[in-house]
Amino acid sequence: MKVSVIVPTFNSAKTIEDTLKSIIAQNWDDLQIVIQDGGSGDDTKSIVAKYPTALLGWRSEPDSGIYDAMNKGINRATGEIIAILNSDDAWLPGTLERVVSVFSRNPDVGVVSGSIEVWEDSPGGARVVLKSSLLHLHKGLTVQHPATFVRRNVYNRVGLFNTGYRIGADYDFILRCLEADISWIIMNDVFTRMRAGGKGGSTFTLEDGKIRISHKLSSTVGEAIVGANSLTRHLTRQFILKIFGKKILSTLRGYLWRKRTYR
Repeated sequence: MKVSVIVPTFNSAKTIEDTLKSIIAQNWDDLQIVIQDGGSGDDTKSIVAKYPTALLGWRSEPDSGIYDAMNKGINRATGEIIAILNSDDAWLPGTLERVVSVFSRNPDVGVVSGSIEVWEDSPGGARVVLKSSLLHLHKGLTVQHPATFVRRNVYNRVGLFNTGYRIGADYDFILRCLEADISWIIMNDVFTRMRAGGKGGSTFTLEDGKIRISHKLSSTVGEAIVGANSLTRHLTRQFILKIFGKKILSTLRGYLWRKRTYR
């Protein structure tokens, strides 16, 4: 079964090699690497060039954001199974073998999602394993998109990412899949390691709120309360960072991470 992995990049020279090594280490014979670059000005391409299979799938052109890059990559993909792996994330060993095995045994399943390990890229940084869940999506994105694999025909059925959302289009896509009754399998396996510091904060929550309202999962009043709570947490983090520094903030983050299972 052919797998296409989309790797959106933009000035990713510091992290892209770890990502590519984790893909190539899967030792999957029928694999297409699609690198959709947004016009990097650093050494991203020269690092990709060290890996001929990856360079074969390289394309660099301006885009209107990460979801536009993902959509372009999906349109170039030729595999039956499509994965998206950000250029600062990495697959764990054996990920493709486990995922493809599930798809092969379940031909009617459109999406397979697993867990991710989130870690702070610093000495003694916090770490947490976050599972995927379809039961808590009314609260936010609890399907771990970096550990999610999609059949090509799902994109044909529900469409690509809505680029009108700057950092929440994966949440919208997941909800559209559920509304279309796409069959899903959730696994506890950890497929992907992801650096902390991606999308988050009050802006992400506000966009999440718009998505929940558009899918009739919430109300304007309810989202106003959620937004206020998120802003309070954001300001608290900034206060702790300014007064006590990164080490204390990291300790607090690790404590809070251990109290939750989903994002």
